[in-house]
Amino acid sequence: MEERSGKEKMKKAVIRCLKICAVLAVVILALRTALFPPYRQPQVTGDLAVKVQEFTWEDTDRVESFTDTGDNRMLTVKFWYPEREGSYPLVIFSHGAFGVIDSNYSTCTELASHGYVVASIGHPYHAMFVKDVNGKVTTADPDFVKEVFAVNDEDDPNLEEKIYLRGKEWMALRVADEEFVLDTILAKAENGEEAPFSLIDKEKIGLFGHSMGGASSVALGRIRKDEIGAVADLEGTMLGEYVGFENGREIFNSEPYPVPLLDVNSRDAYEEALTIGGEGYVNFYVGKNAEDYKSVIFNDAGHLNFTDLPLVSPALARLLGVGKVDKRECIENVNQMVLNWFDCYLKGKESLDIADEY
Repeated sequence: MEERSGKEKMKKAVIRCLKICAVLAVVILALRTALFPPYRQPQVTGDLAVKVQEFTWEDTDRVESFTDTGDNRMLTVKFWYPEREGSYPLVIFSHGAFGVIDSNYSTCTELASHGYVVASIGHPYHAMFVKDVNGKVTTADPDFVKEVFAVNDEDDPNLEEKIYLRGKEWMALRVADEEFVLDTILAKAENGEEAPFSLIDKEKIGLFGHSMGGASSVALGRIRKDEIGAVADLEGTMLGEYVGFENGREIFNSEPYPVPLLDVNSRDAYEEALTIGGEGYVNFYVGKNAEDYKSVIFNDAGHLNFTDLPLVSPALARLLGVGKVDKRECIENVNQMVLNWFDCYLKGKESLDIADEY
């Protein structure tokens, strides 16, 4: 009788456990659905079918600075490219701080559907997370997260110098990542490796990025000016254009920016820059002295409206910063603008059909 009673108790305990697990599963599913509801990707407008492929590469010239293991830095790169054989321009994308490799998935897909090989870099420890081809997940470094928020502390009298010093560190890492990826891609293309590398026209290369990724793309464009045909910066303060710091303010690079440069900002960010820095804001200075520059303003947009996040996770995007603009219309306009920019400068199309405001 006691044995039977024990079995009954065990059975009830198992049932309770299963019920708890079921409730937790429902809660987790509800939270996941709330944060990441089903959504419809913006429709691509190109005629080419798109393939996607990922690689993880080891940079044997750099030890990972975010760990003390002595391992080399590893970078995961995601490619979107036409299924059809041909020769296509290469465009490299860099996400912002706490972004992900798929931050601008729709932009990359749109470009590929029109005949581009697009490579998006997952910057480990700067990204919210990066998953390599073996399934290893690397999340954002806590100290990096603190640093990003620390430089926005308006009560700090040394704020500007901190931004300058942190910016130099961030740009050094990001630019080294982008250079390594660019060099690796070009070497593989030169060696005749299979697609996507066999599809790349090595004479036509563009760069674009969001926020910090836009800044590093601008910096690499200057460094590799003889190879880069055009750069697009989606609301990124051009930290790489700082060459020194004196008397409480940054010193800007006085050499005219040598590559066609698209500088895209929300109306709020643009007006804030005018209020705080006036003509002394670095992006305005670069634009005024650039050889070929276009500024574009998006009305009612927020910082994250230049990415896919408002579609993928409206709740997270609202928390991190979006505007009143229609989120789908905004990213579709961004995608068409970026496409038109690279069509003009990498494919030689005569018309630059980009408005001054959206």
